[in-house]
Amino acid sequence: MALTLPAAPSPRPRRWRPSFSFARLRAAAKTAAAMPLGSQQLRRQRTSTLLSLAGVTASLLVVFAQLGIERAVYDSAIRLHRSVLADLVLVPPGFKSLQLHADVPVAMTDIVASNPAVTRTAPLWFGIMPISHPGMPASRQIAWYAIDVERPAIGVPGLRDNLYKLRVTRRILYDRDSRPYFGDLAEVVERGEEVPVLGPPDFRQILREMFAVGTVAIGPNVVNDGAIVMSEGTMSEVLGSWYADRPAFVAIQLKPGSDIVATRDALNKALAGRGEVITRADFEAREKNYWSRETPVGYITDLGFVMGLMIGMVFIYYAQYQIIRFYLPEYAILKSLGYDWWFFLCMIGQIGASIITPAFLVAFTLARIVYGVAEATIHLGMTMGLREMVVALVASVIMTAVSSMFAIRRLWKVDPIMLFE
Repeated sequence: MALTLPAAPSPRPRRWRPSFSFARLRAAAKTAAAMPLGSQQLRRQRTSTLLSLAGVTASLLVVFAQLGIERAVYDSAIRLHRSVLADLVLVPPGFKSLQLHADVPVAMTDIVASNPAVTRTAPLWFGIMPISHPGMPASRQIAWYAIDVERPAIGVPGLRDNLYKLRVTRRILYDRDSRPYFGDLAEVVERGEEVPVLGPPDFRQILREMFAVGTVAIGPNVVNDGAIVMSEGTMSEVLGSWYADRPAFVAIQLKPGSDIVATRDALNKALAGRGEVITRADFEAREKNYWSRETPVGYITDLGFVMGLMIGMVFIYYAQYQIIRFYLPEYAILKSLGYDWWFFLCMIGQIGASIITPAFLVAFTLARIVYGVAEATIHLGMTMGLREMVVALVASVIMTAVSSMFAIRRLWKVDPIMLFE
């Protein structure tokens, strides 16, 4: 019978590595929940707990603010796009944004109208001009939209009821959702009064006079503080007849049951690059993409979101590390008793969850207040929606999970032998 000697111990120290198993993870989570050491240790470390709670709350408030700003910027940029009465939209080649003031040659409308699937085309003109009236301290730039009164391209609230008023030239409709820089114009107009408004100067530098006779609801965006709507005739008389040949886009209405994609492809082939026909969804998507990719707004909001996420991780890690450092001998005892890596991960995650939960509730409450104050000032539609809540909640889970993974690295070096040193 041969004698087998035990294998020689490895000169390298054995590392404490987890072996993944759903059963072990479930058992560790159940044990950690029944023995809430993390929350008890947080109550004993009050200074670090309060500091971490304040830091995580501030970081989540930054996350909520960035999400709200991003939503407000993108949604306000496509307010007009959503009101377009069309199945397809004729835009300049390579269209990116309405704010770039590109235009479509009006001759392209005839090519589009010749398609048998097209029932109606409606141009819309867009630009910026100064206005002033007695209720304003000084002249201010405002966006203007011109429509064909007989076939309006947009359907914003208030337009249908006041459309007949635009048949008289030099009559305009004021956007009642504009920022308050334009004085009491909306209040006076809604009382039924005709308010004289001074527009851009003519070639003799005499300000052209118009009359606000009604209101619509469009809303401002990041670039424009407000808007007015006028007829094509008023635009030609006040701003110049050459505008009539250069609409910003043309709304295209198709016959019921027409294949939108096939019609779009046929129209683009007929236009041969002199214009581009896109769907309404693409019209909105390109505007959003412009603001997110080609302006600083998208980069700033993304950077703010990431910074808020990282700051939250740091503060949660700070609380976890302080507790681990203070209770290191106790963790060594637990390790000597056979508690595995998954138990310690669940316990450290419990510390993070005890911080992130009240921080999320406080940050959510403060964010609603911030949203309300900001909306009263900027009028961009900054509201707390399901998207903001879900994304912030996911960010909270990421903060807790990542900080816990970093904090548990400190426990890898724990050795029960340290109790006898």
